[in-house]
Amino acid sequence: MIHLQRITTEYVNTEDRIRLSGEAEKNASIVLWLTQRLLSQVISHLLGLIEKQSLNLPNTDSSNPAPASSLMQEFAQQLAQAELAPELPVQTTAAAQSWLVLEVDITLSPEGTLVLVFKRETGSAATQEGAGKATLTVEAKQLRQWLGIVHSQWQKAEWPLTLWPVWMEEQAPSSRANPLH
Repeated sequence: MIHLQRITTEYVNTEDRIRLSGEAEKNASIVLWLTQRLLSQVISHLLGLIEKQSLNLPNTDSSNPAPASSLMQEFAQQLAQAELAPELPVQTTAAAQSWLVLEVDITLSPEGTLVLVFKRETGSAATQEGAGKATLTVEAKQLRQWLGIVHSQWQKAEWPLTLWPVWMEEQAPSSRANPLH
């Protein structure tokens, strides 16, 4: 199993897919390709987790919880995006593994750490220990930052934005200008 330390997320027009260029242990690199269909499912699930976690936040207006929740989500998203420091993109080599991701497992720990397991095989072949798997572990703020990057690349791809909640659309324009890593 490959444990990703850092990723660069980029839409590739000729593939009409999102490419995750990942840096693993010992400077190894890997390229993971995500289709719009699979990424839509993953993003929907991740957004649901974020929104579910925010239900525990206090809301002074019990008669109308949605606007306050949306406003709090927007604020939390903008804060996470503002704290995202620019980094150099992950560099991959011609020798790097490259595969199409067919399945993503998402696990949330009680502490709020999220583990994404990208698999290139489904079913019984995917259950073999570590075969064709890459993991990425992120904290809540990193998840929001990555979702912001994916959102900007989604817009670049000109894919339908119906998946994305309003609070993601309200990001500061400067956060959309350039993808970050």
